[in-house]
Amino acid sequence: MRVPDAGTAVSKGCRHYYLLSLCPVFPVITAFFWDIALFLRAPTGKRLIAFMLFADSILARTRNKTSMPPSPFDQFHLPVGDGHELYVARYGQPDGAAGIVLHGGPGSGTQASVLDWFDLSRQHVVLFDQRGAGRSTPRGEIAHNDSHALVNDIERLRARLRISQWMVVGGSWGATLALLYAGAHPERISGLVLRGSFLASEREMHWFFQSLQAMVPLGWARMVQNWSAAQKNQVLATLSQQLLRGSDLEARNAAQRWALYEDSVMQAMSGQQGASPTTSEQRTLSQDDSDRMLAKYRLQAHYLSQGCFTSEQSLLDIAHGLKGVPVVIIHGTHDLVCPPENAVKLAAAIPHAQLQWVPRGGHTPADPAISAALRNAVQALSTR
Repeated sequence: MRVPDAGTAVSKGCRHYYLLSLCPVFPVITAFFWDIALFLRAPTGKRLIAFMLFADSILARTRNKTSMPPSPFDQFHLPVGDGHELYVARYGQPDGAAGIVLHGGPGSGTQASVLDWFDLSRQHVVLFDQRGAGRSTPRGEIAHNDSHALVNDIERLRARLRISQWMVVGGSWGATLALLYAGAHPERISGLVLRGSFLASEREMHWFFQSLQAMVPLGWARMVQNWSAAQKNQVLATLSQQLLRGSDLEARNAAQRWALYEDSVMQAMSGQQGASPTTSEQRTLSQDDSDRMLAKYRLQAHYLSQGCFTSEQSLLDIAHGLKGVPVVIIHGTHDLVCPPENAVKLAAAIPHAQLQWVPRGGHTPADPAISAALRNAVQALSTR
């Protein structure tokens, strides 16, 4: 049996360890012994990383099977003006080292699964839904809803909770917002964790809605089905027009198209390019689920069609100014949503930042390797 070189061992070995943790079927024993060979050929430092990811994925699945999601010790709605009220939930220890997680989207809402990255026995974790998202009200409201308002909301929440400094963790759009907040209030940041960063550039918009059709041809074709050539050449503009200025029927149809396309991209990153599209398309949504989908994609259309009220250069300028802030940048090497180029740009702007590539990692934090990297980064920063 030929054993690959050490570099190949790490990238392939980490992935195989994860697959083993998911599949206890007897034939996997063969893969296990193969991975042992890969493990032994890896350099000592990288061997430790591979083992940690393997062990962490097993522990994570054990927690998921045996534990109920933690309950917040406090939850409330915070009025922030202009008719908006934000849903807020607090977990862990009220007097512990504080951290806040900024969800993606825009408009996706927060998920309790992010709590896995923290040690709730000693940390204080704040989750909240941004304006119009999740359980914040009014649902899907785009009036008085922009990046500047969200930054002010985060600072208002910090002051309300009387937290002097906190770690800010954000992924995708949440990383964009984390940078904007850090630029406005650097003295309030004890550490910054940026995962799958989005830089709000025209480059990224064109990549996701136009160029990515080469990587996800079936999903893209379904999204633009029955559109004119002009509409196909301007996918984001077409979706935004329908979601923000179309009839209710047009808006819901656009939201469904967008959602199915996103599903296809996520499937492609997990190696399911040939998966049948009929499962999602035949799914019957309740009225509430349909309303939530519409709200989410209306918010995304509102932000993305206006460049998220910022620019790539502004974000890189902010990043360059974070000289005294500990920063960890985490990015999957196979992220099709936010290109790895973004992490390179950020690392160049923040020379002291720790850039962590996740081999074969995608975009979602549900990817066990991404989740493990986030957990390690959060714990490392919390002990500084």
